[in-house]
Amino acid sequence: MEARNDIYIYIPAGKESISVKIDEAKEIRDVVSQFDFKRGLEVGLAFGMSANYILSSNDSITLTSIDPFQEQDYANNGLENLKKNGFHKRHEHINELSELALPELLRKEERFDFIFIDGDHKFEGALIDFYYASKLIEKGGIIILDDLWMRGLRLVKSYIEANREDFEVVNLTSKNLFGFRKIGNDRRDGMHFKEFYSAIGFLKYHVNRLAWENNTPLGRAINKLKSLR
Repeated sequence: MEARNDIYIYIPAGKESISVKIDEAKEIRDVVSQFDFKRGLEVGLAFGMSANYILSSNDSITLTSIDPFQEQDYANNGLENLKKNGFHKRHEHINELSELALPELLRKEERFDFIFIDGDHKFEGALIDFYYASKLIEKGGIIILDDLWMRGLRLVKSYIEANREDFEVVNLTSKNLFGFRKIGNDRRDGMHFKEFYSAIGFLKYHVNRLAWENNTPLGRAINKLKSLR
């Protein structure tokens, strides 16, 4: 089945900035389609942008979304969007915090071949989500995380690259997404640790952040300097 292009997503006015962007959702769908994944899990449903595109990738994939804020923060718009696109029968919503839901899925010996993480954006929250995702993902499966523009998520990426030899980087087009494929078993001993923080990374992040602030004279100046060859 070819991926669907007629995806309906309702997002209330003024809330667009807290949704996964369409180009990101399409790239996530392309990854799922390329590998023909069948069991998906995501942390963070929100308005259902990523969920709808994941479920549009093929007609046999199922998706479990963990989101305790669907009703109070999103007025159930994510679930309604899934219904309007006809995907709700292949979707399960877990109304629980991920730090509670993920260990329960692990206890039940659930396994997934694709996981998308877009939940708690604090460093420790995203790292905990990845930790459990790394145990729930099948060998050959892919984990994608969102919001690389945030310093906390960049540090999570650096940690994984430095410390998790059982994962390899997945090259993605979007500068806001980063992904890893599970290629083996975690064979680290209980004392393993490799440094993942660097002063250069810290400096690069803040220079880039200033460049993003194009509405300020400093932001415009830095952005112009970055564009010089």
